[in-house]
Amino acid sequence: MSALSIAFVAAFIAGLVLAVFAMLHGVEYTRPNRSRAPSPIFNLPTVAAFAVGFGAAGYPLSSRTGLPTWGTVLIAIAVGALAIGGMITLLAKWALRDVSDSLGEEQEIQGQLAVVTTAITPQSKGEIAYEQLGATMKVPARSLNEAMIPAGTDVVIDRIEDGTAFVEEWASVEQRL
Repeated sequence: MSALSIAFVAAFIAGLVLAVFAMLHGVEYTRPNRSRAPSPIFNLPTVAAFAVGFGAAGYPLSSRTGLPTWGTVLIAIAVGALAIGGMITLLAKWALRDVSDSLGEEQEIQGQLAVVTTAITPQSKGEIAYEQLGATMKVPARSLNEAMIPAGTDVVIDRIEDGTAFVEEWASVEQRL
């Protein structure tokens, strides 16, 4: 196996590792400055896409054809650039879409753990507290099954409607799991 073929295989494997890392950890954790929106061009998934495309095209060209080295590298770079174009399109349409397209707080909060701070009764709302982005949030709450839930009980938020959280005791949810 030539040194060029080894380089293409290494680029392909490195691209796969970067893609899996980006999938598991997300783009946000790899950015040094999180105050700005992530770049759709210079980010971990696009680097991974280039490496995978570069390696996937370059290895068969270098090991199975008689193309000169410069031709093989040039074609591999072009395929890597096409992979970047595909990844940018994917990110723009799906992962980095506009904030207005994303889920509202009501949908994002489903399944969040919280603690009852004021008892919830069938006749009246109580209050829960939960952590969101490092801040403690407190909202009025009702029980999903109209049961009394004492203060200090761990609950799971099902949904928030009109500023009121509908919750269920964690013990009930845990039994179903």
